[in-house]
Amino acid sequence: MAAADFDAVLASWGPVEADSPGYGEAVLVRLFTENPETQKLFPKFKNLSQGELSGNANIKAHGNVVLSKLTALIKQKGDHAALLKPLAESHALHHKIPRKNFELISEIIVKVVAEKNSAFNADAQAALRRVLKVVVADLGCLYDEHGYKE
Repeated sequence: MAAADFDAVLASWGPVEADSPGYGEAVLVRLFTENPETQKLFPKFKNLSQGELSGNANIKAHGNVVLSKLTALIKQKGDHAALLKPLAESHALHHKIPRKNFELISEIIVKVVAEKNSAFNADAQAALRRVLKVVVADLGCLYDEHGYKE
């Protein structure tokens, strides 16, 4: 993974970091709207109707966690094992989140950030896709270490 990819993402990531709850809510609402099966994986959200998603305080709070953690991972510029290990453990063993869902949310993150942040151009989007691909692959290796079976 090239440090240049992390730098390209970070160069226009400021608005995301400044509004993690807003971006995070948009990401989760889009994830649940485009991939309704993913909503069932979240006990707090599984019984919400599509109309109840936007503006939900719990979705905004969890979205903030997702985007804040992603920001921390990106800032590590590839040296993210210490941050990924507990995430992999909780998502593989406790929450039982299939790996494919990280690929789904990765693409949603790219779309939402590009839509909400005009500075996040095509090069930054491509760099973010490459960064997320590495993060998801590393997460998958950690899933394997925990014996997670799809």
